[in-house]
Amino acid sequence: MLTIDVKTFFICLLIIAIIVLVVFAIVAVYRLIKSLKKLDKVLEDFEVVSTVASARTKQLDNAINNVSKTFSGASKKIKDSSGIINVITILVSMFVNIRNVVMKDREKNQSAPKKE
Repeated sequence: MLTIDVKTFFICLLIIAIIVLVVFAIVAVYRLIKSLKKLDKVLEDFEVVSTVASARTKQLDNAINNVSKTFSGASKKIKDSSGIINVITILVSMFVNIRNVVMKDREKNQSAPKKE
């Protein structure tokens, strides 16, 4: 019959527990590395999206400022003018200015190189 004392039994149990713990730690580190690689890709995509959104926001801000200036200038001219013909002329010039702003924005978008 095989006899084993308690001290040897607990030492063997401790060695087995350490081996299991090391294997568990290796698997956890492997999964953590995979997760960090995926997170890095997501952050790179987020950086690209936020850059594009920022540039587009600046373009829209400039267009809105131009339209706002056009409307405020037109409203001042309408208040100052007294004839219907002057009002119509001012409105036509205002819409021409708005069309020019939109056309310039489209030309910028078409001439800008596309990133893929």
